[in-house]
Amino acid sequence: MDEARYPEDEFDRIGKNLPQGAHRPGQPWWHGFLPFVIVIIAAPLLAWAMLLLIGSHPSTANDAATKPQMSQTPNTVATPSPAETGKPSEEPTESVAPSEEPTQTTPPAAEKTTEPRTADKTITVSVLNASGINGLAAKTKDKVAADGFTKVSAENFQGTKPAVNTIYYPSDREAEAREVQRVLNIDMIVPKDGLETIQVVLVGRL
Repeated sequence: MDEARYPEDEFDRIGKNLPQGAHRPGQPWWHGFLPFVIVIIAAPLLAWAMLLLIGSHPSTANDAATKPQMSQTPNTVATPSPAETGKPSEEPTESVAPSEEPTQTTPPAAEKTTEPRTADKTITVSVLNASGINGLAAKTKDKVAADGFTKVSAENFQGTKPAVNTIYYPSDREAEAREVQRVLNIDMIVPKDGLETIQVVLVGRL
């Protein structure tokens, strides 16, 4: 009755080719993998697009990176020193140890060298001949007098003569005896207590 009322159109013809009833045809095998394929393809494209966007606006990215750092910097608050607050400093003050001053060592005084006393050529010098050579005492006397001695005598020796030419002198007249020794070049020189003059005993030629 309905078919006679409405003529068949193109929609009726399409419906005839579709399955009838509760049973649908099975889905193809690739239908389950389709979301993964879309994600795999879309993810690189999306990353590439973000890189292009960031590369085209580098200053924006830098500004965004620096702004948090500037905002995180705390404001510097000046802390009053103990002198300004009037409170004593809690830190202990380091006591400075007194520096050890080097002790100045006084160098030892140089020993005073006693200069030899100048010979007193006014002392009496006796030239005694014990050699038996005539005129030996007189010649020796002249040598001593030529050196500046003012009281020189020549005599013969009496007593036990020494083994070599010898100069005898008072203990306190060494300077004068050394001067006579230098003039006559006599090796043996002997101090003798009780003498008041220098005695030159000749047992041989000078």
